[in-house]
Amino acid sequence: MYFVLLGIIVYLAAYYIYARWFDRNIVRPDPKKPTPAHMYMDGIEFFPTNRYVLYGFQFKGIAGLGPILGPFVALAYGWLPALLWILLGNFFIGWIHDYSTIVLTVRNDGKTLGPLTYEYIGSRARNALIGFLLFYLILITAVFVFLCAVFFQSYPVSVLPVLFTVIAGIISGLLVYKFRVHIAVATVIGIIITAIGIVTGIFVPVSVDAIFGKDGAFIFWMFVVCLYCFIGAVTPLLWYTQPVVYLASFPCIFGIVLLILGALVSPLTGVELGQPAAKVEYWFSPHDLPLEAWVGPIWPILTVSIACGAISGWHSLVGTSGSGRQIDVETDMLPVGAGAMLTEGLLALSSLAAYMVLLPEEVVAVKWVSLVAGAKKLVAPILGGMEVAGAFIEAFFAMWLELYAITIQMLVTRFFRLAMAEATAPVPALKVTIGNKYVASALGLLIGAIFAWTGAWVDLWMLFGGSNQLLAGLALLLATLYYIRERGVGIYTLGPGIFMVVTCEAALIWEAFKLFYAVVIEKPIAKGLLATPEWKGVAMGLNAIFGIVGIILFILGLIVIVDWIRSYRKAKTAATKAE
Repeated sequence: MYFVLLGIIVYLAAYYIYARWFDRNIVRPDPKKPTPAHMYMDGIEFFPTNRYVLYGFQFKGIAGLGPILGPFVALAYGWLPALLWILLGNFFIGWIHDYSTIVLTVRNDGKTLGPLTYEYIGSRARNALIGFLLFYLILITAVFVFLCAVFFQSYPVSVLPVLFTVIAGIISGLLVYKFRVHIAVATVIGIIITAIGIVTGIFVPVSVDAIFGKDGAFIFWMFVVCLYCFIGAVTPLLWYTQPVVYLASFPCIFGIVLLILGALVSPLTGVELGQPAAKVEYWFSPHDLPLEAWVGPIWPILTVSIACGAISGWHSLVGTSGSGRQIDVETDMLPVGAGAMLTEGLLALSSLAAYMVLLPEEVVAVKWVSLVAGAKKLVAPILGGMEVAGAFIEAFFAMWLELYAITIQMLVTRFFRLAMAEATAPVPALKVTIGNKYVASALGLLIGAIFAWTGAWVDLWMLFGGSNQLLAGLALLLATLYYIRERGVGIYTLGPGIFMVVTCEAALIWEAFKLFYAVVIEKPIAKGLLATPEWKGVAMGLNAIFGIVGIILFILGLIVIVDWIRSYRKAKTAATKAE
């Protein structure tokens, strides 16, 4: 109860004090100024959207498994370091990153990160960033496709609720955009369809283990996930991804409310903490663990393990390529950008609460689906007990996990094919082949699925986290150039940006070293089929590839940083002369 109350107070202060001051004194939004959504309206990428719909889209577009499973990984250090990073990171870095990237797009004719980097830093930095994005998006695809398949296989009750939610989103979108039904009516209809799906899932669980076997079923569910995401990548945003993501925000936010409520009334329900606050022996260099079994030193690994709950580079992609192009008036930028990010902070906070009530042996027993077990323990007492509400809670939170993962992956696949199109644009032959939206989408999903198949989940997660948070640092440095040019003040994004790029470059080097070390000692990090002796060579080869990817991401990030330093010096000189 105490730490959840503290978190709520911190986030309210961040929005109503710090963010509003920054909005009023630094950004100075003008509600009369035309936004790119109006200037370039095409009904595909650019179209003005109601602020409440856009808030839902932005929140569900940024909130994936990072703030949910990140705290689970961070439990290696104890729950206290995770709590401090979730609160302090969000207050000083998270919301200002999300808000600023939307500001960048709205104030620069709807440009995405690539063109913005070209304009503010230069062509070499832009090319490095595009290359960085391609590798980064493949890593996201790997971890999310893997986890989506795990959730479907582990919880057959989640299959139909997710399908019904997708159908409900499409129907709601048609009602609003095609038949001009009021958004409130369309939303209620969508929520009713989703609720029917949850109940149906409880009574009609869908499992294919008996048909394909355990390994075959996992591949089947990866294919299903890829199919959902492929459709989302190649169809217009307006008719599939946006309404589905928007509608999914309702059960996703409702789940946060349930977890927060369960935590707040825990003194009455008797639910107690089960996890230690700190595991200091794991913070630095434990002597009783082999290197391949140790997550890593608390700095920089803690920061990148919670890959979204405090700060996330993925949000800059959603803000610049999605929400920033749908802003109706400039005064909507604060509630959409900062508001959605601080709501995601509550998601990380509530997820941490669910893990904290589990005993260490319970976590070992269920591992990556610990969230569902913790949610049942935390929420069941306020819904009538485990016998009364246990089945509903399991079905709901299994769907909850899946929706957070699969809706993000829809956007990841879309952004990958956009980045591929931008990367291949200089070569016409490549643009019409692998730059084609169908081929690019399928290629990104295929490579990600192959990576996911290895089962080296934690290390892929850390590579994803390191690249993700590094992208956030680069976006903050980009925003710093904008604020210095336009307002002469860049300190509010400069400090957070420097901290993030230094931390994440260190994390990428650590993970690359760990993966190469696993190859050297001939103990590849793998799970499932690849962990067997006959597949050892393949597992070692993929570990080497993952290590090379880490080095490539480090180098590409370093190129952007070096070029940014030159641009920063020029911007500071110009600002000083202007004074």
